[in-house]
Formats: sequence, C-alpha cells, structure tokens
Amino acid sequence: MIKAEAYARAATPDLVNGTAELNKVVTKTAAADPLGIGAALPAVAPATATALLDQIYKNRCIELFHSGLKLEDMRRFGRPTTERKRNLLPYPFRERDGNSNTPADPSF
Repeated sequence: MIKAEAYARAATPDLVNGTAELNKVVTKTAAADPLGIGAALPAVAPATATALLDQIYKNRCIELFHSGLKLEDMRRFGRPTTERKRNLLPYPFRERDGNSNTPADPSF
C-alpha cells in the first residue's frame, strides 16, 4: 500500500501502477500467503487519484487495524477530525504537572 500511495501522490499521479499495487493487497488469497491471510476481494478500479487515495486509506484501515497508525494516516490523508472516535491529550497529566514548559494541547 505504501507503493500505491507513492504512485498516487507523485507529481504526475500514476493511476495504473498505483491501482496495480493496491490490487495486489485487495485480491490476495489466503492460499497465496504464507500466513494464510488474504482478502480475496474483487479488484478495484478507481478513476482518479483522489478515488485511489480513498481506496488506499480504506484498505489501510482494514489491513492495519490495531497497529496504532490510524491517527497518523488520518493526518497524512487529510481526513476530517469528525471521523475520530475520541481525542486523546498529547501530553500526560504527569508530564504537564511536573514540567511547566509543556506546550498547550492542540485544539481538536
């Protein structure tokens, strides 16, 4: 998916190679994977770079569930903050109480 995103975000988006890289993940079968994991879904065919990035984001959310990358993906893909289920403070209270130089929390 990293390669697909790189093709989609290039100065001149390469939709053919981006879609091909994404389809390697989407169409993979369990029999072809050493760990027996595969989506085995039909191939996707997005028409624009934006549609391709939306498909990449959707599949990153599915494939990398519980990996801790969701917030970073939301920032990188420019997703609205309304999609978040919760907002966590970036600095723990112990750090804030013990260090007067801790910056203020960002607005959500």
